[in-house]
Parts: sequence; C-alpha cells; structure tokens
Amino acid sequence: ELEYTYRLRPAKDFGLPFNASFKVINAALVPTIPNNACSDIENVEDIIGNVALIQRGECSFLEKTINAERAGARAAIITEIGSQTPEFDYYTEMVHDNTDRETNIPAGFLLGKNGQIIRRTLDKLGRKYAVINLPVNLTFT
Repeated sequence: ELEYTYRLRPAKDFGLPFNASFKVINAALVPTIPNNACSDIENVEDIIGNVALIQRGECSFLEKTINAERAGARAAIITEIGSQTPEFDYYTEMVHDNTDRETNIPAGFLLGKNGQIIRRTLDKLGRKYAVINLPVNLTFT
C-alpha cells in the first residue's frame, strides 16, 4: 500500500548529504517513540541500523536528528504533523539551530501529508516499519 517514490527535501546546512555514497537498501523506516524525537528515543532496538521517521514540532530539526543518530539511525526523515496546505512545503527549510552541535547522519523533510499517510497505513496494517531504499535520484524535465 505504501509503494511509491516520495519527495524529500534534504537538510540545508547540517548532517551528511543524501548522495551516491549514502545507500540504504531494504532498510526499515521506523516511527520513533516519542514521535517528535525531542527526548531520548525509546525504541532503540527498532531504530538501530535503520531510518527514523520523526514528527515535526517541539524542538529543532537538528535536535531530532541528533537524537535519531544517538539511537543508531542511519538517517532521519522528518514529517509534518498537521494538515498544512501544499504551499507550506515550499517554505519549510531544515536549517541548523545555531548551536555548537553537529550530526553525522543525513536528514530530510518528507513533503506534504506523506508522513501522515505512512504512519496511518503502518497503524492500519499493524506494522512497526516500512521498507525503504535511499537515495533515489530522479530528474524531471
């Protein structure tokens, strides 16, 4: 039900890039507990070696990514939690929070309601994760 290519906007000025040297094949996209990853992630066993799916809000994008990295995630994907309009995506930039902290994993923002759809579908199917591949580079003309 979730098989699709999703648009992801990479973090602007922190973390590693999603590029050819970063490959994740058949990894689990695992929703974090707590959903916003603003504190220590509780489901570390599920996150280790996989990609963390995190809800936006309550702390900086960098804080969320650092907590995902501490839990053993290979990357962090942050999603919208509200029902924003599609135009809202164009104004969302994942930027550094001007602290002296850094992270060594890639992070990206999943555009639109895709994060909500993924979470709802996982809940409906009783699954703890979705299988993903990163990166997928597509050029549209």
